[in-house]
Amino acid sequence: MGRITLLHTEASNGWGGQEIRILREMMGMRERNHRVLLVTTPWTAIHERATSCGIPTFSLPMGAPHFIQAVVRLVVIIRRHRVSLVNTHSSRDSWIGAIAGKLTGVKVLRSRHISSKLNTSPLTKALYRHLCHGIVTTGQFIRNQIVEELGVKPDRVFSVPTGIDVERFRGGNPRDVRRELGIPEEHAVVGIASVLRSWKGHLELLESFRGVVDTRPAVTLVIVGEGPRRRVIERKTAQLGLQGNVILTGHRDDMERIIQLFDIAVLSSYASEGIPQFVLQAMAAGKAVVGTRVGGIPEAIEDGVTGLLVPPRDPAAIRDAIVFLLDHTDKRHLMGQAGYERALAEHTTSLMLDRMESVYYALGVQ
Repeated sequence: MGRITLLHTEASNGWGGQEIRILREMMGMRERNHRVLLVTTPWTAIHERATSCGIPTFSLPMGAPHFIQAVVRLVVIIRRHRVSLVNTHSSRDSWIGAIAGKLTGVKVLRSRHISSKLNTSPLTKALYRHLCHGIVTTGQFIRNQIVEELGVKPDRVFSVPTGIDVERFRGGNPRDVRRELGIPEEHAVVGIASVLRSWKGHLELLESFRGVVDTRPAVTLVIVGEGPRRRVIERKTAQLGLQGNVILTGHRDDMERIIQLFDIAVLSSYASEGIPQFVLQAMAAGKAVVGTRVGGIPEAIEDGVTGLLVPPRDPAAIRDAIVFLLDHTDKRHLMGQAGYERALAEHTTSLMLDRMESVYYALGVQ
């Protein structure tokens, strides 16, 4: 397709899978000769990172007191930069972007990244049905939510799973990271990487891990990420007597190194998941994954093939899955290889960008 100007909006001040995908999309589309712009609230992680990548970025207060001003300023940006499509990502910026799009005659694409409970009020239905020209979701589960709960026509809702740089997560020497973190050579390593939020299920994972350590003490749980639940997780670790078997690394920008250390990857979420980037990264690295049957996780993990699926908030089931994979090295390796092949076939950055360009084409964006 011809060169278009894409304006992304993001009101979130966090840095997680959603923001990482937005930045990856923008950089990928720029490499395909499209022009990309970003509007965010002030002083956010994505603003800083996008600016450092050379993406033109605008700060716009989006709270309720600034709503009208935000719409007016966004209209100015859209007209001044001859924007072809506004792609919104969170609730506040979606309202601002949708109204600005209506006022300027520019099409609006709403991206929905998570599978949390939808607001089904008449206003929300109006936003999705009438103010947005299309909806992109990160998985089929979320697409079904939009169609069934908000009544959006199916031909206007597109599932475009997140893509990753698969080869980035291949190879590497885990010994360096093992030494850095002080993990004994004889220990197997179970790992999780996510923002430390309640619904990521870290507390349930810790309860399950207590049972793992009781029968297989030579194992370490590595928790990668930062967030508001860190203190709670630290207290739970101490209450369970797991200080010698659990390491919290904080945020890491070198996931391709950290993930090589893991023998088993785990994602214990009990809500709000699309297709998580950590699951795809682990698959790309050839790791068997234990995941919960939540949101889009089962779309990435094929039970018994690329990993094991367990019910959410079930520490005993998580424990049993981890123990099974620790005890069955051959099956673990076969699942890891199958995960790599699936990531390569279905979840590359290139494929994600192809699918997004197809959405633009379907919306008639020029």
